[in-house]
Amino acid sequence: MNVIFRPLGDSDYDALADLFNEASIVDHRAQQQVGKEIREDFESLPISLASDTLAAWDGEQLVGAVYSYHLPSEVREERCYVMGTVRPAWRGRGIGRQLMEWGLARAEAVLAASAVQIPKFIRVEVAEANESTKRLLTRAGLQPIRYFADLHRPLHDVPSPTATTTTTGVRIVPWELARNDEARLVKNEIFQDHWGSTPMTREWWESWTLGFGARIDLSFFAINDHDEIVAYLLTHRFSNDDELLGAKYAWIHNIGTLKAWRGRGIASGLITTALRAYAAAELDMAALNVDSDSPTGAYRVYEALEFRRWRSFVTFQREVSRS
Repeated sequence: MNVIFRPLGDSDYDALADLFNEASIVDHRAQQQVGKEIREDFESLPISLASDTLAAWDGEQLVGAVYSYHLPSEVREERCYVMGTVRPAWRGRGIGRQLMEWGLARAEAVLAASAVQIPKFIRVEVAEANESTKRLLTRAGLQPIRYFADLHRPLHDVPSPTATTTTTGVRIVPWELARNDEARLVKNEIFQDHWGSTPMTREWWESWTLGFGARIDLSFFAINDHDEIVAYLLTHRFSNDDELLGAKYAWIHNIGTLKAWRGRGIASGLITTALRAYAAAELDMAALNVDSDSPTGAYRVYEALEFRRWRSFVTFQREVSRS
């Protein structure tokens, strides 16, 4: 084995997508990314190719890669996430261990250099069925801390709008780009009591709402009688995944309701509206990711709307000592 390790370069995004796509199938999170999508993610976070990535090459083939990205914050907590994989045929040779050790060390150095005196965490998300990576993370001193799931449901039998959508004092309207930053501030307020959430910057929010896969035409606001956004549903759509998944999926990428407006059926109304829009767009399935310990009881809402568990994930964590 003559594997060379070096940072990723600007011409490597397509190779990175190919690596992630092949590995995703055996790692229980099948997806079909393209280089443009990954480039956009890296630039919006931002991730420095020279400082925040390391890749393993066997000749001209990318056989493994890892990257770390920092989510700075001055409230609640500060985080670095580490993401990486190895091409299945090259596993069992120590490449993954070397890449992960580098990624964890990079994340720790970034967090240790921060002067903000709040809790600091390194986190890695992995499919719950991926036993080898879970063992690797445990040996590196990370512990499972939170569980998530992808849920999905078919769109051939979409429910009619519920009575609650007309009696809660709100109306559901199409997403208005002119109110995009207002929606960001609402998002930050909604998620201030959610695990692992810190205020979202304007740049990051714009990537979510205007970037690769965003479908504002299939996204919605819930507006109260004072014309204020009290809830929203943001849709993403990744047509590259259709063949791999055997269906046309719409993703409820993010949904939230202000605390004072919860318990009135607004989230159900938003989802029902979105499901009907997805069906009208001739899509086959709706999906979303949910925190199993969400304080809003979201899991119950989704199950009532016939979403069922599809894939499960676990977040591993290691705290970084504050100086």
